[in-house]
Amino acid sequence: MISQPKIPDSLDIIYGMEEFLEFNDTIKECNIQDDVLKDFSLDELIISYSKVKNVNFSNSNLPKAYFNDVIFENCDFSLVNLEKSTFKRVVFINCKFTGTVLTGTYFDNVSFKNSYMLGIILNDSNFINAEFIDCNMKEAQISNITFKNIDFNKCDLTESNFSKTSMNGLDLRSCDISGIVTYFEDIKGVILTSEQSLTFIKLLGITIID
Repeated sequence: MISQPKIPDSLDIIYGMEEFLEFNDTIKECNIQDDVLKDFSLDELIISYSKVKNVNFSNSNLPKAYFNDVIFENCDFSLVNLEKSTFKRVVFINCKFTGTVLTGTYFDNVSFKNSYMLGIILNDSNFINAEFIDCNMKEAQISNITFKNIDFNKCDLTESNFSKTSMNGLDLRSCDISGIVTYFEDIKGVILTSEQSLTFIKLLGITIID
């Protein structure tokens, strides 16, 4: 079970996130709505115990960020660099991650729900208790990741790249895995429908003729 964010009932309101971050690198116990942080650059941004809704972060450079106990809703992270960041007890609802870079990132009790994640880059990341629910993850880069308890539920994984990622224990029966990329040695233990298994049979060089 995913641990949910621990957010206080009473939150301060921030008006003008960019102006606030000119003098601070930490946002704590805040409510942020309807804001824009495009093309912004800041290393080691910290957001904790907060709610963030309708904020556009697109094209920003935010490496080594630390987010804990946060709910992001309707936010745009397209083309944002968040490499080597840390997410603990974070929920993303209806967010956009087109081409977002999350290489080498640590995810601990994180939920992605109803999010558009075309071409997201998750390579070399570590997941502990994570879930992707109703997400469009076409062409996602999910290579060389390690995980403990990760769930893909009703996700579009068309042409996603799982190379060098062990799929042991992954249940992909509710997902579209058309054109998925992986290696033969990594598919042991994956859970599929009989129809989906045809995709993986091709990796074995087997041709089926009825």
